[in-house]
Amino acid sequence: MKKELDPKQVKAIQEKLKNMSPDELKKLVKQQCLFCQISSGKVESRKIYEDDELLAILDINPASKGHTIVLPKEHYQILAQIPEDLASKLFNVANKLAAILFDVVKAEGTNIFIANGQAAGQKSPHAVIHIIPRHEGDGVGLAWEPKQGDGKVLDELQELIKDKTTNLNVKKEQPKVVEKKIVEEEEDVEERLP
Repeated sequence: MKKELDPKQVKAIQEKLKNMSPDELKKLVKQQCLFCQISSGKVESRKIYEDDELLAILDINPASKGHTIVLPKEHYQILAQIPEDLASKLFNVANKLAAILFDVVKAEGTNIFIANGQAAGQKSPHAVIHIIPRHEGDGVGLAWEPKQGDGKVLDELQELIKDKTTNLNVKKEQPKVVEKKIVEEEEDVEERLP
């Protein structure tokens, strides 16, 4: 049973937090974060992938067999805080692990899911990606009841969001060398044709 803090204790904690430096706050958050404890090796986990920046573990409370969590080792509370290059790598690894899970657990589909913020169901203050292998009739529910959108509201939202995306800095990938090889192979084939 959790013991409630009295108002004096709450005020003392708030005062202490207010006087902490950003570095001290960051250290405190990391000490309290389960996923930071897992990535540092202080809490045991079932690792299935690890590199210098990322970790993938099997969820100990899985929605289905093979439910995997992919996370940055560094603490980021929500997705928007993750540097762009690392976020790209995070999604790349999640995508590749999803393909592996199709094979290993004979999944018929996967949900790649992010609870981004407490209101979205985020249980721990560490940004993670869930990969949930799915099978027909598995009883895992990630559905919502669609509602007819109000045209006027949708038009307003479209304009507000569109205005914010005009300066969106999205990196365009450079064409890969593979494309050059394909062109060279096509030319080689054309040379051999009568």
